[in-house]
Amino acid sequence: MNIMKPALKLSPIILLAVALAGCALAPANHDGGDAPRTVAIVPVKAQRPIIGLVLGAGGARGFAHVGVVKVLEEAGLDADVVVGTSSGALVASFYASGMKAQTLEALALELDDNEIFDFTLFGPGVVEGARLQDYVNRRLSGRPIEALGKPFAAVATEQGSGRMAVFNRGNTGIAVRASASVPKMFWPVIINGQSYVDGGVASRVPAALAREMGADVVIAVDISRRPAEDAEAADVVIRPQTVRSRINDFQHRQANIAAGEAAARAAIEQIRRRLAAVAAQKLLTARVDTPERR
Repeated sequence: MNIMKPALKLSPIILLAVALAGCALAPANHDGGDAPRTVAIVPVKAQRPIIGLVLGAGGARGFAHVGVVKVLEEAGLDADVVVGTSSGALVASFYASGMKAQTLEALALELDDNEIFDFTLFGPGVVEGARLQDYVNRRLSGRPIEALGKPFAAVATEQGSGRMAVFNRGNTGIAVRASASVPKMFWPVIINGQSYVDGGVASRVPAALAREMGADVVIAVDISRRPAEDAEAADVVIRPQTVRSRINDFQHRQANIAAGEAAARAAIEQIRRRLAAVAAQKLLTARVDTPERR
């Protein structure tokens, strides 16, 4: 007589218990020495015009940022300071690290949603976010914000107060993860006891921050469904006509990259005019400050 052992009947329950034991049910507190943090901003200074690039929030529409960077690079326009919020923080961190447009585009086209979305049935959101953090740090070879090559700031939002937080030092992956943690979808990110969510909640296009960092000419990329008011602090606002889709829908990536290219090309002459005006003003100021010897 073949009698099934009780252990076999209980195996689904045991498997579930094991699975639960391996799952985090609440966000961890990032409080190590490399935790993202804010330090006093020291503005970049130079005799030539300092260019600031601000990449705004917008989920999967953020692929348009790659198209904008591509056109700016073709035009010989290289940003000196870089700011990003939400999906813009991801692209901005890579750009600040020195990645060229060709590399950014290749990464965008090969990106699989499983590389950055770790869906879970438990916890305060449907996506934990650790996978996004690991993806960023892996691509940047673990470099913290201060080692990226260009001054970079990721914008997040303090959960509860709604205040804007600026991360300009520390672990880049955690900072980008906090900046992109869309409420109710992603788990909030806890850093030194404070919970943070998507930077777009506080500022979708934080153009004024780039000015604080020393930018004379601020180029902002606004991929919001409706124009973001904070983008108006920029000298030039680029608004790609992206495909409307869910924030985690990557099927329109090529169309959105193309939209970024088209919008950037339309803005190149405006950018050049603004740079020329600032360069002339800086030259005039320098002459006044240092009169010629007689």
